[in-house]
Amino acid sequence: MTAAPTGNTAAIIDLAAGLDRVMGDTAMFLRLLARFAGDYRNLTTRLHAALDVGDAVLAQRIAHTLKGAAGMLEARHLRGLALDVELALKSGGAAPTALIDALDAELARVLVEVDALLAASDAPQSAVALAALPVDARDVARLRAMLDVGDGGAPELVALLRPRLLVTLGSERMAALDSAVRRFDFEHALVLLGYVGDAPATGINV
Repeated sequence: MTAAPTGNTAAIIDLAAGLDRVMGDTAMFLRLLARFAGDYRNLTTRLHAALDVGDAVLAQRIAHTLKGAAGMLEARHLRGLALDVELALKSGGAAPTALIDALDAELARVLVEVDALLAASDAPQSAVALAALPVDARDVARLRAMLDVGDGGAPELVALLRPRLLVTLGSERMAALDSAVRRFDFEHALVLLGYVGDAPATGINV
């Protein structure tokens, strides 16, 4: 992977910290970038739509999800802004317009950097090559650690690892894991992951 752009964009994503978060697995980090680009490119539109109809719960959920995803990328300023929006909405008030504008602008900057990093890599080939492999024990350990401490980035990591988790867990147990993570029932998710590498995928109650 090439270095992050220099100059004014140098601090948008802490590339070294992002790679360290995934234990130096460049292919995984590229898949994380690709998923972020796909999932969050239209987030501004969805957030404003929720705010326009007064759906603070949905807007808070959108901000919370962005916070976790930005944390996984080590896009720290974006994560901080998403947290500020989430807390403002959680308090029952409206998020200040200036804060929403700042979030919009920072998300746009992060997406520009994500696109640049993906354009400079062979991310599609890496993703295809690894998608059909069983999940790596290091990835499982990383996910377990995040679930254990209630890390908000855990759902994003589950989504990133999903193709490989599906190979390892099978469709039934993967569906149960997806459901547990969506409900933020990290305790049950840990139980499901506890079987990985310890028992076959069949014959396990979920």
